[in-house]
Amino acid sequence: PSLASPARSAAGLIAMALWITGSFRAAALIAFAVIAGFTPMVRAITSDTLQLAPTKSAAEAQATQLQASLVWKEVSPPNRDVFMSIGTDLGYGLPDKDLVRDRCNSGFMGAQFRAEGHHVLLWSMSGREEGQVVPISKHCHYDCFDDDCSLPNKRDFQCKRDDYKLSVGINYTFTLQLETQNASGAVWVVTMVSPDRTDITHPIEVGRVLFKDRDVSLPEDNCRVLGVDTYVAQEYWNPNQQEFTTRASWSAITFSGAMRPQDTTGSCQGMALTSLTLASGLPRAACKSWCMAEERCRFASYSSVEQDGHESRCMLFDRCEAKDRWAADKWWTYEKVDVPTLAAVAFTEECRHFRDQSGDDRTARASVHRLPGGPVELELDVGQDVKCVAGAGPRLLFLASARGAPHLARLGTAESATLALRGSAHFASALVARPKTAEGEPLMFP
Repeated sequence: PSLASPARSAAGLIAMALWITGSFRAAALIAFAVIAGFTPMVRAITSDTLQLAPTKSAAEAQATQLQASLVWKEVSPPNRDVFMSIGTDLGYGLPDKDLVRDRCNSGFMGAQFRAEGHHVLLWSMSGREEGQVVPISKHCHYDCFDDDCSLPNKRDFQCKRDDYKLSVGINYTFTLQLETQNASGAVWVVTMVSPDRTDITHPIEVGRVLFKDRDVSLPEDNCRVLGVDTYVAQEYWNPNQQEFTTRASWSAITFSGAMRPQDTTGSCQGMALTSLTLASGLPRAACKSWCMAEERCRFASYSSVEQDGHESRCMLFDRCEAKDRWAADKWWTYEKVDVPTLAAVAFTEECRHFRDQSGDDRTARASVHRLPGGPVELELDVGQDVKCVAGAGPRLLFLASARGAPHLARLGTAESATLALRGSAHFASALVARPKTAEGEPLMFP
């Protein structure tokens, strides 16, 4: 099946149910979904919840922007199906419901190498209420995040681009940010900046979606901030691909709410005449970061619409007592607020051996590195050429049949692509972490 219209299965629903009840292991692990005959369908190395510093709850952080940099270090051979993702949540403190648990929305973003030769940038999320989300950009559409539904609904969406070529060794920076808001809801956008592009000032837009809250009886104060309990994962799902090595990492993962969009359009009054400074050609996230770095700056006004031959404008202000009426619909203003920026500093390191269906030894490793003079890097490596280092605690994992777990036997080749698309790493681990035989014995080691 295509990425846009994957097949559905009851197994997917069972996996989701395990995931939302919190039965997945709180440790980095290799997860397998298997069918009778010892054939693995979906495999993933998934981190536990990332450790952030300082330690704050979602309510305390009030984050409106998540940034993370992805580097593919090796995909060998290059015609392999593999997905690197990072979890994305909106909201906190709501009653548990469906796939989103206590959140307003829950999902993931990231990038895929595909065996067919193309690459995919992906952002997908599930919601709580029908009519909660409105896809805006052309790359986004209503979808069916839950395998229990056969048709797209209006609470789940997927944004997908397969028109961009990924390269090994390039640092791709993904940003999920609250762009604008009004009384009804908030527009969130995912962009990706690649330093290998000729024009690095204009990020690639993966998707733009309106998330309603007040109109569907959800609390705006809770739903317009990011959840901060995130994870990273690497998934590979093609059972015909056994001989390969994939290495990739996420780094510079930060949650920030320091620049919050105001609820009306327009630049600060006076515009260039009263601004502290201004610049053209900056991405929105860079404009906000500029204000954060400038001690005198309290407000940043930004427009991405072309004006006077410039595609974007950023102006910094020390005050914003009123909005300017000139081209007000083309400008949005962000206010600097006093909240901490959270940075990912660690996850649980682990290294494990496993055997594929041919009996060949493979290894998966989750490791933490501090880049020289830079941020923490969280690396996930899988394949025949990956080695455990001393002290990493290697263990051997053998595949098991689906005897006593009939729902696993329904996982076929078509469904494997579905799980990989859906960011299954966090719930595929639940699917196999605690299955029981008829005698109550675990199929795999916990």
